[in-house]
Amino acid sequence: MPLISVIMGVYNSDPEMLKKSVNSVLQQTLGDFELIICDDNSESGKLDFLPKDERIKLLSSGKNKGLARSLNLCIEAASGKYIARQDDDDWSAPDRFEKQAAFLSERKDIAFVGSDCALFDSGGEVHGERKMPAEVNKNDFLFNSPFIHGSVMFRREVFDRCRYRTIGKTKKYEDYDLFMRLYAAGFKAANINEPLYYFYYDTKLRSVSFSMRVDEYKVRMNGFKKLGLLPKGYFHALKPLVLGLMPDRLQMRLKKTFNKV
Repeated sequence: MPLISVIMGVYNSDPEMLKKSVNSVLQQTLGDFELIICDDNSESGKLDFLPKDERIKLLSSGKNKGLARSLNLCIEAASGKYIARQDDDDWSAPDRFEKQAAFLSERKDIAFVGSDCALFDSGGEVHGERKMPAEVNKNDFLFNSPFIHGSVMFRREVFDRCRYRTIGKTKKYEDYDLFMRLYAAGFKAANINEPLYYFYYDTKLRSVSFSMRVDEYKVRMNGFKKLGLLPKGYFHALKPLVLGLMPDRLQMRLKKTFNKV
C-alpha cells in the first residue's frame, strides 16, 4: 500500500504536456506513490505514449462526464494514506510530495495542504507566481479559492466525508465547491509558501464564457452561505459576473496585474 495516491483526470490531453506532467510525478524525491490516471473517454482513446512504470494505473470512465467524476473514480481506486492532485497540463517540483507529506505528518490538525505555484505559458516560460495564504480561514474564500487545485494533498479520510460533486453548476468549479464544503464541515487546511507546483496559465489563450461565470456565481453563493459569509459575501459573489461584462482587453490587463482572475 503506497503512502501517496496521485489522482489525475485526462481528456483529449496534449501528449507532450501530459508526458511532462506524468514525468514530474515519476521523478519525485519521495517515490512511495501510485499514479492513478482516469481517461474521460478521450477521442483518441489511447494513452500508450505514457512512460512505462508499474506505479501508473490507468482507468477509463467509459463515457465523458467531466473531471469531477473522473477524480471520484480515481479516489475509489486509491489505496494511499494521502491523496494528491495533479493536473494533466501542469507539473510538480521534484520535492513537492516529500514536503507536503512531511507537513501533514507534523501538522495533525491540517486535513489538506496546497502550495504556491509558478505560472508558465504555452512555450514553457515562467511568467509569474501565485502566492497563497499560509493559514487559510473562511474569509480567504471570498475573493478566489485560496488553493491551487492541482497542488493539493489530502488526508485520505477527507474523502470519507466529501467527494467532488458532479452535477449542474459545479461542473467547472468542482474544486472551489469542494474546498468550501470541507471548511463548512470543520476541516482545516494550509499552504506551503513555496512554488512546489507549476501551473499552465497562458493569458493569451485563457478565456471563460459568461455561462461559466454564472456557474461560478452560483457556486460562490452556495459556498458562502454554508460558511456563514453572507451578507458580506454578496458583493464578492458578483465578481465573476462583473468580469464577464468587461471588455476582453480590460480582463487581460487584470489578469496580468493580479494573476488571479
